[in-house]
Amino acid sequence: MLAFPATGTAQGQNSPGPAIASHGADTQIEVLGERLTEAEARKDAHDYIRKTGIIRNDDPVARWNVPICPRVIGLHDVYGRIVEDRLRGLAKRVGVEAADAPCRANIFISFVTDGKATARRVASRNPTLLNDVPQHARSELMDGNAPVRWWYATTLGTSDGVSVAPQISAAETLGSGSEPSGVLLSVPGIRTFRSGVVQTQVIRSLQSATVIVDINRAHGLPLDSVADYAAMVALAELEPGTPPPNSLLGLFASGGTQARLTSFDISFLQGLYDIPAARAGWQQRRMLVARLVQDAEQAGRILEKP
Repeated sequence: MLAFPATGTAQGQNSPGPAIASHGADTQIEVLGERLTEAEARKDAHDYIRKTGIIRNDDPVARWNVPICPRVIGLHDVYGRIVEDRLRGLAKRVGVEAADAPCRANIFISFVTDGKATARRVASRNPTLLNDVPQHARSELMDGNAPVRWWYATTLGTSDGVSVAPQISAAETLGSGSEPSGVLLSVPGIRTFRSGVVQTQVIRSLQSATVIVDINRAHGLPLDSVADYAAMVALAELEPGTPPPNSLLGLFASGGTQARLTSFDISFLQGLYDIPAARAGWQQRRMLVARLVQDAEQAGRILEKP
């Protein structure tokens, strides 16, 4: 079983590190075995999507529209490669392109001994890095005790791939002190109608993702599980909080009993990168729920109607 070292110290790039065996980059998926009625499956899917926080008002979801380039900090090279390989493996499985190394990093996964202090230090040195973090979430990010904390930088572009607000966060677009949620659909002329389908003229893209893992609070958990957790939050704009049911996002809340990506997790990420980007959030919510239900049905997890 992979576990963090008992010393509770981050592993430097040249440190020997703990004696760890690994499954490598092979992602193990937990298939949900309980069979449900279609109504129960749809309810679970709605609950899952809601608790990820992926839909924010009517804003289109943010996702990677450029190749990802991960960088792992704070672990011995051997273990850093495990984390990077698992991220790249998950990205490939769900349809996210990854750049070949060497490349300019846009995903940073840092293993530290004090996540709270690290987040505070980042905010103090360069406050603009947190421009896309909603005001209500900043206190938890810098003062909370979560084993893993994360944030994103996003950018706006047209559905044709033309950037309309490069390097400018949603909060900066609205003005100082404004919340980023709701920014897109509050812009005049942002919606168009084509063949009865509401289509946004602007899409949201992930520009960078920063994930901080507090190894003292993650102590004893499998490294593969923590790596997959970090990979999942790096690939989708998720909100911290009560984790969705039947998800690896419950790794810490479950005390480690939910230690693998689930079939819901994979369906969610694959659906996120399959749905049209230029749609309102409420439409994308429906699409994601439908994808989870469809995949559950194809896997035989939904009871046939009598």
